[in-house]
Amino acid sequence: MMPLFPDEERLVAESGLAARRFYGDGPMCCSEAVLAVINREFNGGLSQDLVMALAKGFCGGIGDAGCICGALSGAVMAQSLILGKAPRSASDDQVRKASKELHDRFLARYGSVCCRELSKDRDPNSDSKGVCLDYVEAAAGMCVRLLLESSERRDGEAIHGRRAEGTSGNGLKPAMM
Repeated sequence: MMPLFPDEERLVAESGLAARRFYGDGPMCCSEAVLAVINREFNGGLSQDLVMALAKGFCGGIGDAGCICGALSGAVMAQSLILGKAPRSASDDQVRKASKELHDRFLARYGSVCCRELSKDRDPNSDSKGVCLDYVEAAAGMCVRLLLESSERRDGEAIHGRRAEGTSGNGLKPAMM
């Protein structure tokens, strides 16, 4: 993991908390909350209606089937959106590698990417979103961290170079900075 500047670390934490609030306090499901925050912070260009429409089917592990975690799915969608945007879009291979890295980090942290497994202790009769709040926060934070890390990699040999404060090396300028 590449070290980030303090303002970038702050963006990671604030993005995770914003996704947690969107999910916990509002009508958004896990995947919608994560995609909404990343889209907003990295100027993804999607309207709020489009964010909701795209991410809606991933709620509850794909349509409440309990499969792949919706928070992780939202993060992968967001990461693909930002990395795939012109004018400096990443290659298909780079996007797939970044998606696998996000998957692997989430799996390493929680031991599963399966909604059913991750939320097995959550009371299905409760309005509380319980432990899923943590997954939403973590998935958004991991996505932001990887986007900031990948911005240097996409600048060729700038992997070990330092970015100017407030920029991310490839023209990605998160809205919170």
